[in-house]
Amino acid sequence: MTTKKSKSSTLWEEIKRRKVVRVVVAYLVVGWGLVQIADATLQPLHLPDWAGTLVVWLVALGFPITVILAWVLDISPKGIKVTGPADESDEVSSAPSDASIAVLPFVNMSGNPDNEYFSDGIAEELLNLLSRLQSLRVCSRTSSFALKGKNIDMPTIANQLGVRHVLEGSVRRVGDRVRITAQLIDAVEDRHLWSETYDRELQDIFAVQDEIAAHLFTSLRLSLTIEEQHAIRPTTNNAEALDYFLRGRELYHRTEAGHLDRSRENFEEAIRIDPNYALAWAGLTYVFVDTYWYKDKGAAWIERAHEASQKAIELAPHLAEPHAARGLALRAAEQFDAAEAEFEKAITFNPRLFEPLHFYAQMMRSLGQYKRAAQLFCRAAEVRPEDYQALAIASNMYEAMGDVERSRETSKDTAARASALSN
Repeated sequence: MTTKKSKSSTLWEEIKRRKVVRVVVAYLVVGWGLVQIADATLQPLHLPDWAGTLVVWLVALGFPITVILAWVLDISPKGIKVTGPADESDEVSSAPSDASIAVLPFVNMSGNPDNEYFSDGIAEELLNLLSRLQSLRVCSRTSSFALKGKNIDMPTIANQLGVRHVLEGSVRRVGDRVRITAQLIDAVEDRHLWSETYDRELQDIFAVQDEIAAHLFTSLRLSLTIEEQHAIRPTTNNAEALDYFLRGRELYHRTEAGHLDRSRENFEEAIRIDPNYALAWAGLTYVFVDTYWYKDKGAAWIERAHEASQKAIELAPHLAEPHAARGLALRAAEQFDAAEAEFEKAITFNPRLFEPLHFYAQMMRSLGQYKRAAQLFCRAAEVRPEDYQALAIASNMYEAMGDVERSRETSKDTAARASALSN
């Protein structure tokens, strides 16, 4: 659900951005002080009675002038400059709000390290489901999964990730049975809001996900639109297909030799089991494109990526992931206008999905459209706050455009993020 701000809300945010309130308060304090000083010094200095009235009038006349100057100008350490319109690359993450959550990787309680992909995958499926809700701010996977295995208290997690709530849990899988424990925590106050344990057959995994989601919606007081209800529906109801998809996705993110081939095999097996699994088709597209770029320049990989991405869109045209995959396939084929249209669709469906923003930014950079590339890299960095590389590239884009000041500011942000990650 995209929430449109009212005109009054937008005006108030612009007033705050331009620091008008701060200037007005300071002016009133100084003005009041001047009036008090004038009143106290009129008689000792033998000034005429109208002098006090003149001070009051001058303070009153100066008020609208001060407001106008505060709106138009901005005083910074680098001097006085005209305040420009808000730019999308200037947006910053909001402070923790009630409608914000991080999904931590679920702990693998199976006693078998080979099941790690499954426990992580269940958590990621819930994270992806929640990220499709425009009324809820969801911490990125990279940020929340970076805390895996770390013993950190909840208030610290809330501060570090900038969220109010945390969903954590565990998964125990034995054969075709799973036990999933999930709990929602108010991380700021470090108190439990809800917890539940599910003992089910593996085939019932989708019902468990639905129940967990329903509890989250109730606890967070979220009201879903019809479009959001449609967006959070699973694109498969086959547990075996889901299992192969989770394996394929986990392998895709690895870097060792042969990971792409193994990822492709698992995605293809998921599709063999459920030919209508849209996200598996999208994942397969990524594998085909990466194989073309980094392993084999055969044109057949581009054709296969076209077919897979088109199939993903046919099956789930309402989701961002298929359009992001389609955009990547078109970019690899150097059909840039068509790729741009698909990336725009993906961003419209899910503005907080990192991949289309990053892929789109890379394409704009390769085409020499540095301003648009910088904006997109900054937006990608907002979605994934721990990603300093996107900001580093944005800094380079600003430098290429001759915007030395913004390049320097972005470079400082890059260094701060990189330093935070190393600590």
